[in-house]
Amino acid sequence: MPLVPCRACGHQVDTSALACPECGATDPGHKLSRQQRNIIVALVQFVIAAVLLGWGGWYVWNATVPLVKEILARPQAEQAQGARR
Repeated sequence: MPLVPCRACGHQVDTSALACPECGATDPGHKLSRQQRNIIVALVQFVIAAVLLGWGGWYVWNATVPLVKEILARPQAEQAQGARR
């Protein structure tokens, strides 16, 4: 197994080590710690969710508002025709 320097203390550790025996850093063979990777993943998921929610809200708004306006305008037109008779 290849040995690489720990990202925190520089001690030689195995690439598959879960923690550095010298300093205790998690995933010492990786450039980012597990916590940093989890934060990045959470931020990416948040951005994707926000974009999807924003697009969905925009789509629903633009799909329903014209229909509601049409439904609200219809009775007024029928009343105007009934008054003319």
